[in-house]
Formats: sequence, C-alpha cells, structure tokens
Amino acid sequence: MNSADSESLARKMLAAGYREDTLDRADVAILNTCVVRQASEDRVYSKLHELKAWKTPERTIAVTGCIVAKEGDHLRQRFPMLDAVVPIGEYDDFLAGLAARYDYSEGEGLPLTGRTGVSHYLRVIQGCDHNCTFCIVPRVRGRERHVPIADVLAECGAAVEAGAREVVLLGQNVDDYHDPGGRGGLAALVREVEQIPGLKRLRFMTSHPQDLEAELLEAMAASDVMCRELQLPVQSGDDGILKRMARGYQTRHYRAIVERARALMPDMGLVTDVIVGFPGESEAAFLNTRRLMEEIEFDVVHLAMYSPRPGTFAATRMDDDVPGEEKLRRLNDLLALQRDIAARKTARWVGCDVEVLIEGNDELGRPYGRIRQGKRTAVLRGAGIAPGDVVNVRVVQATAGQLTGLPAA
Repeated sequence: MNSADSESLARKMLAAGYREDTLDRADVAILNTCVVRQASEDRVYSKLHELKAWKTPERTIAVTGCIVAKEGDHLRQRFPMLDAVVPIGEYDDFLAGLAARYDYSEGEGLPLTGRTGVSHYLRVIQGCDHNCTFCIVPRVRGRERHVPIADVLAECGAAVEAGAREVVLLGQNVDDYHDPGGRGGLAALVREVEQIPGLKRLRFMTSHPQDLEAELLEAMAASDVMCRELQLPVQSGDDGILKRMARGYQTRHYRAIVERARALMPDMGLVTDVIVGFPGESEAAFLNTRRLMEEIEFDVVHLAMYSPRPGTFAATRMDDDVPGEEKLRRLNDLLALQRDIAARKTARWVGCDVEVLIEGNDELGRPYGRIRQGKRTAVLRGAGIAPGDVVNVRVVQATAGQLTGLPAA
C-alpha cells in the first residue's frame, strides 16, 4: 500500500520535471510513513531526527502517509524543521508549493508511467470498514473508498503498455472491493484485468477470512494469469482471542477456506499474519496458535508482537497484560517453528520446473524473480535474462526463503 502511494507521488513529481537523486544532492526529502505497528512509527521519528543535520533554509522536508492522520499538527510541534505535512493522496497543493519555491521551469517532464517497472501496484480500495480491535488503519485511512473498474482497467492497461508485466491490486481488505457502478466485486474485477493484452501476472492483497468468496478462489484456479498465492491473515489460532480481536470468524472457518483453496490449487502459496501477546492471550491460547501453524503449514508467516496503537479499542479498553519478555519468547518460538516449516515446504520444489517472472538482479548479480506461488527464485547461469522476462527454471536448491535453479532446457 505504501509502495503504491510512494510511486503515485513519484510519478507526479517526475511528470512535473523533478528528478530523483541522492540525499546529499537533493532539494526535497519526503518520508512516506506507516504506523500500523509502533516499530514503524519509531522509525519515522528516528529518520526525522537524522534529517535535522541535512536540513537547511534551501531544503524541504515533507512527511506524508498514515502518521499525518494520526499526529497531524503535533508533528510540526515536535519537528519545527518540517516544511510540509501532506495527507495521503492530497499531493496537488504540496506540488504547487514546491513549484513556487523551486524553479523547475526548464525541467523536462516525463510521462506519468515513467516509474513503471516489472510490477505495478494499484490501490483499488482506500481505507477499511472493519474494526479489528488492534488495528489503527480505519483511523488513519478512513472508511473504504472503491476505485471504479473502468479506472482500474485504464491504469493497468497504461502500466502494461509502458512495460509492466505484473499488476498487484491492493486493499487493506481487498475482498471487500466492489465497483461503485455496480459491475461486480473482486472476482469480476480480476477477470477483467487478466484480459489486458501483454499482462503476464496478476496478484491481489490482502484478503480477509470473513469476506473471501469461493468465486474468487475459482477464478484463481481457472486463470493462467492470476498467481496462485493467497495472503490471508489469521492473526491468532485461538477462537477466544479472535473474538477479542473482533475478527468476525473462528478457526474452523479459516481452516475451511484453506481446505477449499488447496482442493482447487494444491500448489497454492499461503501467506498469513500472526500477532503474539494480544491482551488476554494465555499460554493455552498461544499454543492453539502454534498448533494451527503446525497443522496448516504456511509458506510465509509475518509475525509480530502486539503493541497498543493509540485510539484503538484494544489500547483503550484492554489491559496489555502479556509481559514483554513473554511476548518475545512466544515470538521467537513461532519464528523457529516457521523456519522449519518453510524449509520443508521449499525443499519440495527441488527437481521441479517453475515459471519465474524476472524482477532484477540480486546482490550476487544473478537474475531473480518469483514463481506464481510467490517463492523468490534466483537463476544460475542466467546470462542474457532481463527484467520482465518469463523464464522456465529447474529448481536445484531450496532454503527456507528462496529457491535457486537453472534455466530449463
């Protein structure tokens, strides 16, 4: 989501004649922020402290993203050197202010698609109508606003024409998507997007177990363009904690979705989010989460320790009663468990032929990309392979986080 917002602002600035450069040469530094977790917010403040030494009267520091909705004018009070606090998506006034301060009249404008790479991120929903007790997103991004299918198709078509090979449709709860004009929901949207000539891959994220429909899974299974990767946060494997989180489903419902998806797509990649140490999480509740992870065998688990977010129901109405050292113990236990699970699952790909969409070169100079199930894959002996290529690869090695292979004959 933040990448999509950053790219949107960057394309507008490039179109106006600005150029990206190193910080020491730049006139403007813009921080796009996230406050979903306390650690994310802390990184924002750390970076702003670092920028104090960079700031001069001739230089501009701007902040956008979720922290603007959360902190507002408090940011200016805490960091007086800030020149602009820009609400998400409201970039025109900010750009007009820059134009009045800096003379770029001789700059050469670039097309809005100038930053399109192999993957193009497009937010189809802004905000969220769910009210999970731990989540700050509804407060900082507001209620759901849905992009018309016609606009989605126009942007995706332009991105593919400019060189994108993959489109990623984004929403805090993307399954809630519906066309404001009545043309259907997410299943209808992906069926239209996948028809765009030249599009090789189509992904969407993030799903919600309460709203994911069988029609969407069937569309994934039947498509040669849609990726077979489902990002479906479970958050906890304990029904009592799920109720306290106001997630709107029980673990039996979650298991049924996974069972249905794997029946349609046995090779499907499954990604989830898990929070440890949520208020009221007993040792028994934690062990239920552990058992769920052992049973389902996720490909990737994004693990986090619970941190109270100001203004959320959990922060204001629930005691943060799991000690920090106990949260850390539970986190490390699940990290070790997931490393073992991921290593076993990736090992099953050794000897298989996979289709890799090349994204770039890794730190060793090898072409790398992802298979349709989401696994990162590096290609040995990949001379002549370029970003955007789709390459058939025979997997020869696997670690918990990556496959390695040779171009298949």
